[in-house]
Amino acid sequence: MAITISTQITGQEATSTFTYCYLYEPLKISILEDDTSSEKIYIDLEVISIDDGVTVVYESKYGSFDRNPNRALTVNLMDIAQQYHDSNLFKISSISDLTQAKDIVVSKYKYSFNIYSDITTTPVLVKKLPIIGGRMFRDFESIVSTNQSLTEAELYNVDLTGRWLDYPNITNSLVSASLSDANPTITSSVETGGKKNCGGMLIWKSRFGGWMYWGMDIAVLNSSGSYGKSLQVGMMEGNDNGNPYVQVDYTERVNSYSYNLKALSLNNEELKAVQGIANSVAVYYMETSTSKLELMRLSSSTAPVSTLTNGGDFSVSLKSISVTNQKSR
Repeated sequence: MAITISTQITGQEATSTFTYCYLYEPLKISILEDDTSSEKIYIDLEVISIDDGVTVVYESKYGSFDRNPNRALTVNLMDIAQQYHDSNLFKISSISDLTQAKDIVVSKYKYSFNIYSDITTTPVLVKKLPIIGGRMFRDFESIVSTNQSLTEAELYNVDLTGRWLDYPNITNSLVSASLSDANPTITSSVETGGKKNCGGMLIWKSRFGGWMYWGMDIAVLNSSGSYGKSLQVGMMEGNDNGNPYVQVDYTERVNSYSYNLKALSLNNEELKAVQGIANSVAVYYMETSTSKLELMRLSSSTAPVSTLTNGGDFSVSLKSISVTNQKSR
């Protein structure tokens, strides 16, 4: 009696040693029980803190599957991890917050999938530490190592050091997934060289897991507003002094703002790097080098890469998420 585990995609790792994978990529394994009388496959989920390697929760039979004799069962382990994982918390307003938010780069939990059957009770272990992200098909590689590129800039060998004076230089790196303290290293230092850009800086969560950023040359601020509810109109009324006046009866005024940003003359590799902003779940804007990070809604982005030219401009439109409203009558 034995259970055999293999990955559906050649090269992906599914072993009893902790290795990296991406939370939003498939990690499908085939589970084969050689005892034909077996009817069930079970997966216990062991949830382990990346801070100290201590088990936080042990969910017995978190997965329960019927099986057919002599046929392998296919299970996507990252579907199971996503059900348990909480990866949508972005409580960031400063660079300091960003460097401390390590559970936005990798999962705050390691996962041990303990796989057994109703016949074979000794489990086979598959241990993973997911990176919070997911690559496109063109970027996919089976092995996710400690040296995995966590941003598009790393992937395309775009060096961001010394580019924008007084703005932060942010680095992201992984440690061995098997360490008790498996938190990634996120650092930020203030640049002492480079150009003094006047368009602020964009910082966004890369689909590769880390924090990507780019300094902008031009920024145009547009303020806007709209009336809420019903707008009542009339000619005029008289006040206590007998003077005619127009009654304020707007009910509600909602105010917001937007930015049109542009970075000039990027080469093709740089344009490929900044294209990733279109896939980001969180985009922040620093208006100046001392500003807070403001979460914005990405309205559009343009970073055209053409084989006929060696570069172009990077344009972004942002709209505020934070709005204010005032009421009058």
